[in-house]
Amino acid sequence: MSTSRERTYAAATALGIWILLGRTIAMMTRGHLATNVWWVAGLLVAEFLVDLTVFLTALGWWKSGRSQHRRLPLRATAAAIVLHALRVAIYAVGRVGPWVDFDVRPAYRVVPAEPVHWGFVVFASVMAALSLVALLAVWLRLRRSRG
Repeated sequence: MSTSRERTYAAATALGIWILLGRTIAMMTRGHLATNVWWVAGLLVAEFLVDLTVFLTALGWWKSGRSQHRRLPLRATAAAIVLHALRVAIYAVGRVGPWVDFDVRPAYRVVPAEPVHWGFVVFASVMAALSLVALLAVWLRLRRSRG
């Protein structure tokens, strides 16, 4: 593959993860580490570290323009997609059903619960699901092309 195409893919990967990285940083600076239960806060930190890994390795891939440098950013991107989808699923379940606010520390739960912004819950859930579908499609295509 040409250096130009490799750089385009690397730039697209860096730009795509930048959106998730920015959202993760915003959540961390807005106090989500303090208000979420420890394991949800841990998932947020893990997502931040994976997103940062994707961004930095994609920049290295872009700089080199070589296909040999795409393995780590693409694998880390797959991990970021799965981790983000898990976090979104926890968020969505925490807004509905019998487990409302199970992901929020008891001291920060509002009684009665704050009204749910359904548009955001649905948007985040649909985008995370579409990301998983795209990841599966790419994975299946790569499997077929190898075999």
